[in-house]
Amino acid sequence: MDHTCISQNEYNPHTLADSYTVSTASPAQEHDLLRAFSSNNFDESIHYCNIAKRNMTADEAFEYLSHKLPPRRFSETLSEFTNGIDAEAVINSALSEYAPELGRESISRKVRGWISGKNEPRERETLLRLCFALKLSEDDAQDFLCRTSDCGFHYRDPRELTYSFALRVGMSYPEALELYKSLPPLPDGVQDETVYTEPLYNEFYNIRTAAEFISFYRKNLAKFGLLHNTAYMYFKSFTDCLRDPDSWLADLLGSDAAQSRKLSLEEMTAEYLRMDIPANAPCGTYARKTIKKYWPSATSIKNMHSRRTDVTRKVLMLLYMITEGIAPNVNYDFVFENNLSPEDSFKEHYNRICIMLTDCGMALPDPRNVFDWAVLYSLKKDSHDSIDSRFKELLDRIFDDRNEAD
Repeated sequence: MDHTCISQNEYNPHTLADSYTVSTASPAQEHDLLRAFSSNNFDESIHYCNIAKRNMTADEAFEYLSHKLPPRRFSETLSEFTNGIDAEAVINSALSEYAPELGRESISRKVRGWISGKNEPRERETLLRLCFALKLSEDDAQDFLCRTSDCGFHYRDPRELTYSFALRVGMSYPEALELYKSLPPLPDGVQDETVYTEPLYNEFYNIRTAAEFISFYRKNLAKFGLLHNTAYMYFKSFTDCLRDPDSWLADLLGSDAAQSRKLSLEEMTAEYLRMDIPANAPCGTYARKTIKKYWPSATSIKNMHSRRTDVTRKVLMLLYMITEGIAPNVNYDFVFENNLSPEDSFKEHYNRICIMLTDCGMALPDPRNVFDWAVLYSLKKDSHDSIDSRFKELLDRIFDDRNEAD
C-alpha cells in the first residue's frame, strides 16, 4: 500500500478532528466527529489524508480508487467486532435461537458466506440480531450499524428504539423482542414531519430501567415514525432548490424571483441525478457495482418525495454535491466561496457533509467506501470547478469500458 503521501508520524486523530470541526456543530455532533476519527485506524485514515493533502486529477483518482484503496468488506467489519471469539459458532447458535424457522443449515451457509467475504446480510433485522449475538454494547452496536449500513439506530422507530434500550441494559434479543411486542403499535395515519429525533434522544439517553422506558415510549408514541424526518427536510430543501433555482436565489438575496417553470421530479432527476451513468453498463468491477447500487431513478426520487420510502444516504450525498450544500432551510451559514483554496473548500464541505449526516443519524463518510471516497475526492475543488463536475469526471473513468478490466 502506498503510504508516501502522509506518514504514520503525521497522523493524529484528535488533531484531525479538531481541524475539521466547525463552530456550527453541536457538542453531540462534535463528539460524533471526534469519535469517527478516533475509531479509524491509521490504514483507514491514510486514505482520507491522501485526499485532503493531495491535488489529484480524475485519472490519478481513478488509479488510486482502482489499485490503492482496499474497500471495506462486511467480513472485515464483522471480525473487528468479534473480539477473538469463535464468530461462526457464536453467530450460528444465536441466529438459530432467534429465527429457528430459517433452518440451521440455511443459517450456517449464510454465516460462512459472511465470514468468508462472499456475501453480506441484506436485511436490517439481521444486522440488529448480530448486535445481540455478539453481545455488543449500545455504543458498539451503533458503530457496527453505521459501518455495515447507511445509518445507526433510528431512535424514532419503535423497534429500533427498543433494541437500543435493550442493549443498554443487557437484554437478550428474545427479551428485547418480547418487550417490543408488549408495547402499543404506531398509530395509523401520516406521521408528523415536524418531529425530529434529537429532543427525543436527549430524553431517551438518560433512561436506565424498563419502567422508565415504557413510560417514555407511551408518552412519546405520537412522535414516533419509520421515516427519517431530518433527512426528508434536507432532501426537500435540496430538491426545491434544483427544481426552481430562480425562486431559491431570489429568496437568498431578498429580491423578486424571475418567472420560470418549475421542473418536475422526473425532469430534475434526468437533469441532475442521471450523471450519464450508462443504464446497461456492465458491473464487472467492484467500484461500478458499489456506485450503481441503489443509484436513484425518477421512480425512487418520487417515492422519497411522497414519503412512500425513506430518503437514502446516497441520494442526500448526491444532492449535496449538486447544490454544494446551499439550499433553503438548511442550517449552514451561507458563504460565497469562489476564492476558497482547494484545501479550504475540502474542509468546508467535509464539515457540512458530516453535520448533515450526523443530523440525519447516518454514517459519516468512510474513506474506504468506494462511493464515499469518490465524494470526498470531489469536494477538493478550486474556483473553476464544481463538486458535481469533479464527481462526473471520475464517474466517466469508472464507467469507461476501456477501464473495465481494472
